[in-house]
Amino acid sequence: MDTGYNEAEFKELISKYNYKEIMHHTFKNVITPQFKERGFRKNNKTFYKERDGLIEICNVQFSSFNHRTTSSLTYNISIAIPSLYKSLGITVKNKLEATVFESRYGTIILYLNGIPSNFDYWYRLEAYTPSNINEFESEIDENINLLSNQLDSRYNIKTGEGFEEVVVADIDNYILKFFESIPDAETLLDHIENDDPKGIIDESMMLQTSMLYYSNGEIEKGKKILNRIGNGNYKVLIERYTTDGIISL
Repeated sequence: MDTGYNEAEFKELISKYNYKEIMHHTFKNVITPQFKERGFRKNNKTFYKERDGLIEICNVQFSSFNHRTTSSLTYNISIAIPSLYKSLGITVKNKLEATVFESRYGTIILYLNGIPSNFDYWYRLEAYTPSNINEFESEIDENINLLSNQLDSRYNIKTGEGFEEVVVADIDNYILKFFESIPDAETLLDHIENDDPKGIIDESMMLQTSMLYYSNGEIEKGKKILNRIGNGNYKVLIERYTTDGIISL
């Protein structure tokens, strides 16, 4: 089986590039300025901006396996509404923990591309990429597989050429575009409490918020939302909650 491994190429690449250092350089000199220029504040690897009763949160996650020959990063996206937690009597140490939505970055990418599914996308830089990598993706939905390959082909994974430009563009085209789709906290909560879900992002928000209501004195409000999303992407999870006695519908 052809793995695409070329020892001479590999040695040349790792003599020129330290991928872990490139990733951290990108975080410090590209990602951080981009968020700060757009009004976000920084706390360690987390960027956040308060507006219209909610907090937009983007956490940068580096792979725990990063080293000089391979490195990757992704984002975790959240929306917090501290006033909701306060109204329910929920105490949090940090207002950024008052979330009504948390998602992996890849799921946001799928959502904005009209694909209703979960997806874990990482930006990668590495000296060795198997030519048969797609064989390991046989169980992935064809549309997701196609999009994943398109995303990876936008820059050179081995040399990093075009990488920083892609990162900059994606902050606007995916992360900020998603945040901008949410008008304000009041509108978001009204949507969660009263509207039918329009995909997995809506269902995720509705599930988390319904459980907050259910567990903190607003049981009927929580039940109403859970019943509305009970036949969607979280059907099995909601059924398990019911079977285990966590909730009663």
